[in-house]
Amino acid sequence: NEETMADYLEQQTLAHPDQAEQYNKLLTLFNRKLWHQLTSCLAEFVSNEANRRGDNFIQLYQQFLAKFEGKLNQLEFAKIANCVALSHEDPQAAVAFYDAMLEKRMRLGAEATLYLELLLWLYKLTSRAGDAGDRAKTLSDVKQVIESKRPELDALEGVMDTCVHSTYYHLATEFFKEAGPHESYYKHALMLLAYTPMDSMSAEQATSLATDMSLAAISGDSVYNFGEVLATPIVGALVGTPNEWLGELLRCFNKGDIEQFNMLVDTYSSEYFAQPALKLRHNFIKEKLALLSLMNFLFETPSHDRNIPFAAIADRTRLPLDQVEWLAMRAMSLELIKGSMDEVDQILHVDWVQPRVLDNDQMSHLADRLGEWSEKVATASNFITDQTPELLG
Repeated sequence: NEETMADYLEQQTLAHPDQAEQYNKLLTLFNRKLWHQLTSCLAEFVSNEANRRGDNFIQLYQQFLAKFEGKLNQLEFAKIANCVALSHEDPQAAVAFYDAMLEKRMRLGAEATLYLELLLWLYKLTSRAGDAGDRAKTLSDVKQVIESKRPELDALEGVMDTCVHSTYYHLATEFFKEAGPHESYYKHALMLLAYTPMDSMSAEQATSLATDMSLAAISGDSVYNFGEVLATPIVGALVGTPNEWLGELLRCFNKGDIEQFNMLVDTYSSEYFAQPALKLRHNFIKEKLALLSLMNFLFETPSHDRNIPFAAIADRTRLPLDQVEWLAMRAMSLELIKGSMDEVDQILHVDWVQPRVLDNDQMSHLADRLGEWSEKVATASNFITDQTPELLG
């Protein structure tokens, strides 16, 4: 048996001299029974697409890896098996390979089994094989998988390797990207970023994710907190690409900057309206920007001075005075702010503004406010000390 495996690796070194060193290393590690190092070497080899020669990954599994796969860390084995599955040219053969791996679930254990199940459905969703009827069933099945596998995912909290969580949220983002709604895509994409290192994504993957997240954030119904995505490195993937303007648009929304928005739309008019998500929801997007402008205005206003005249809101949001009342009611209905309106005196009384993740400029503004508050506290303390020396002496 071991002689057969050695013969296979030797044949590969002769067939592919440029890979001889790698195949010889695999054989050496196997002969020395260094399973951890062998696992790492196998993973490195099959995860590099440049090492693929026809069906050599499949042959490597059948002629070599299959003989001792039970001795490896099963989650690491599942990662290698995924690379082998993806090397199949025929989608049905790839699915069959995943299914064959999942027949070993007793040996694989809960974590590796869940990982391969999620990868199987991710493959089915992204390979887009089959007709329209099959597609509808696939989407329905994937939705059920996302819902049913969540308890299993939660049971893995605390594990060091985040690949299972990353794959779950990758599956969810791909599903919601196609099925909607935008805000669900955005929420799961944020979780994907939390569990997926940026350096594990190709430049193309990062740019695609940044583009889709920007569009979902801007056009999504319930997304009013842009600081979450801006706090991650993903938006930087747009720099130097044709969609770099989307990153600027995202920062513009985070600040509620209406003038900057109008400038960007004028400058990138053809690109902006070429995006269906922006073109079809343009009026909603302008309404959303007005709400964000109001929120930023309130954030910049000291909490003890949040009795805002309608005229000041109209000036900040670039809305006619007779639309300010509607804007305030809309903000309260969405629970972006809490307060009341004095329609006679035309004043908005604000008690609370929805918390948000702040960018550097907003943090700087908050620091200035804290500095002013600290000075007032010091002044009050000195005044009390001067006026009541007999009590504080």
